[in-house]
Amino acid sequence: MKKKILQVPVIVGKGSEQFFVEKDVKISPPSPAIYKIENIDKKVFVTDAHVIPGKVIFNAYIWNNVTYKTVEDVCDGIVNGPLYHATFKIPFGGFVEIKPIGCEKVKEGDIAELIEAYVEGEKDFLHDETICQGQKVYCSLLEKDVVKVTFKVVRTEHVDVLAEDEKEDEKKELCKCGEKDEKKDEKKDEKKYFKDCEKEDDKWDKRYDCRGDYYARYRGKYY
Repeated sequence: MKKKILQVPVIVGKGSEQFFVEKDVKISPPSPAIYKIENIDKKVFVTDAHVIPGKVIFNAYIWNNVTYKTVEDVCDGIVNGPLYHATFKIPFGGFVEIKPIGCEKVKEGDIAELIEAYVEGEKDFLHDETICQGQKVYCSLLEKDVVKVTFKVVRTEHVDVLAEDEKEDEKKELCKCGEKDEKKDEKKDEKKYFKDCEKEDDKWDKRYDCRGDYYARYRGKYY
């Protein structure tokens, strides 16, 4: 047996926290005011993360894409207008408490890996009201979000293992091959033996008498 050393990542801790993020966004000309929100798409991106004793500190932002309807003209109570979008970032940051796994303590030099980051809950408010073509429109959007962030902390460790030498593996393969050949030879010898026995039985059992219409009643020479 031969000794080898493997370099493997070991998880030493894991933690999750919730963060409240708030931002008031102003829709300024030349962008038209918001008549009605059609859709809001939010994604969370973590830009950097660092391990300190017992914690992971990080910076992130929410990438926000708001699609909304506008008012261009109103005819017979029908509101017409194109769809617009407002895309912006909401930066935030903080730290996550890391619970150690086993007896390991999280320390500087360990590596933080993001497991998940997403908007867990949200509430959006339109305000700063004005009038356009006789319709209420809004010039500001207040966003309140609850963001969940989860990290794991990994440490690189060296593990000793025992491995078989290539020469020993070759010897085992040769032994296996030799056993297979011996079994094949034994099977061949058995087949040959049974064939010879069948021929010998046929020699005596399938003899006919002088009339040739029935088998001989006994083995040996005819009289």
